[in-house]
Amino acid sequence: MKIKGLLQNNVFMDFLDKQMKRMGLGIEFVDYKRPLEPQIVDANIIVNGFNNINKSILDLCPGLKLVQQSGIGVDSIDVKECTSRGIYVANVPMANAISVAEHALFLILYLAKNIKSSTHKDGSSLSSISTTNIKYNPTVELHGKTLAIIGLGVTGIEVAKRAKAFGMRVDAITKNPFTKTERSNKKYFVDSINGTDKLQEILAKADIVSIHTPLNNETQGMIGPKELKLMKTSAYLINVARAHIVNEEALYLALTNKEIAGAAFDVYWHETADPNDKILKLDNFILTPHIAGWTAEAIESITKIIAINIERVSRGQVPLTIVNQELV
Repeated sequence: MKIKGLLQNNVFMDFLDKQMKRMGLGIEFVDYKRPLEPQIVDANIIVNGFNNINKSILDLCPGLKLVQQSGIGVDSIDVKECTSRGIYVANVPMANAISVAEHALFLILYLAKNIKSSTHKDGSSLSSISTTNIKYNPTVELHGKTLAIIGLGVTGIEVAKRAKAFGMRVDAITKNPFTKTERSNKKYFVDSINGTDKLQEILAKADIVSIHTPLNNETQGMIGPKELKLMKTSAYLINVARAHIVNEEALYLALTNKEIAGAAFDVYWHETADPNDKILKLDNFILTPHIAGWTAEAIESITKIIAINIERVSRGQVPLTIVNQELV
């Protein structure tokens, strides 16, 4: 069984290699300085990071049995094409939910407490300067504010838990609200559960909007010019899901024209980000480099699930976290 890793993070690769060895399995990591085709042509299993696994890649690997994504999102994989070829697609749906939720709260606090404006351009602190001597906008409390969570999956629920601890009201938008009944709101740590038809209404009431939905045909560009104009001028937008859920140009204009107060993303429209991009030059836009799920605890859990899925497929079994259920 030939297992190939299309990965570039050395820490993650080291964790995964150790997990595989514990199960008596080996993995070969692709060298991106060399041509890709001869390295993956004999692959039976691919562990994917951020590569596009499309028809052209699948054509190179006639013996492929599994494409294992290293995170929750499978938008970079042509799942339909894999399914038509009988290739399993698996992800890691829950292992980094707490890590991502904590990062979302960090970004919320970063904006609310105006940390970016609390430092000099050289990074030194302004703490030694009296606030009476400088023009400094007061920060805001989270207590009593309304948080809109778009996507009430595992990560969205973890964000809701933490928001309630800060004394926030939490309104959730989810594709299938009827699977989460109103009587179960307490279970999900939210004050209201709403369908996507209520998106505009919820956006207009929110002080903070946090995105936790997968990227697909329905969600791409979900937050565009119309939605951003509905938001309060004091509102913040948080995105730790996928950048393309938000229209880039619309967000730039909304931030430039002060239609919303700020935005903080852990994802970008084209990674890695070009530091010369105009949106990165805005004082009210924050970007972290797609690290929300990269805690030691999350990596340990993720690599363990990946190794289990690989072991199962090598024994002729179905992966535990299969995405294309049609193959079961």
